[in-house]
Amino acid sequence: MHLIFIRHGDPDYKHDSLTEKGRREADLLADRIARWKVTDFYVSPYGRAQETLKPALRRTGREAQTMDWLHEFDYKVKHPKTGESRLSWDWMPREYFGEKKAFDRDAWEKLSWARQGNIGKHYRDVCSAFDALLAQYDYTRMDKDHAIYNCLPHTNYDDLGHREHLMPFQQDYDGRNLVFVCHLGSMFAIISHLIGCSPLQLWQGFFIAPSSVTVLGAEERTGGEVVFRVQELGSIDHLKAAGEPASASGFFGNFTEF
Repeated sequence: MHLIFIRHGDPDYKHDSLTEKGRREADLLADRIARWKVTDFYVSPYGRAQETLKPALRRTGREAQTMDWLHEFDYKVKHPKTGESRLSWDWMPREYFGEKKAFDRDAWEKLSWARQGNIGKHYRDVCSAFDALLAQYDYTRMDKDHAIYNCLPHTNYDDLGHREHLMPFQQDYDGRNLVFVCHLGSMFAIISHLIGCSPLQLWQGFFIAPSSVTVLGAEERTGGEVVFRVQELGSIDHLKAAGEPASASGFFGNFTEF
């Protein structure tokens, strides 16, 4: 199984929609999605995410389920020193690196600002909703401390004994692909849950451009047990192929392609 996360196109945040550039990105993204074998589509209720997926649904004749918990992780807290209201994951570098708890997958939510805004509960609500969805596909999380999912066995001992991971091409044991069109904040919250790290490490340490594609693949190294591993992060191949520059929206600097 593959989990495919797509950040919405270049946003007009004021009107919760796409800019003209964002609409071009959505059209190019639709060409890319049309080549995929998608099992199901899921989308945030926010307008900019809905508009991003619309061209792909129109082109493929498919429908998507709108999931409220995929909305942007836009819960706000008060800065402990200034009293300023800000997004719960928008901190200055010195503040982030000065908090050792920020790097701990359990302790981060015990930071004073996180407790004050009940951010840990909001995070767990999103992750629990995502786990409930995966359970519908027969992937159930082992427990809260292990980012391992029990599943119907797709491999057997003989398969695992052949050291297939050294080969350039692998057998596709579960060909289902789930697509999620949402936001940087909510996407990184879910991915941190899937790979077992503090969400602050992703929120602070990684940037993905609007309309980019991030893919996590299931690895079943023990029969009936799966972990999800990032295979591609923030791919903008659909933009590059058309000569459309990537948007730097959400990045405090210039986005440079190499």
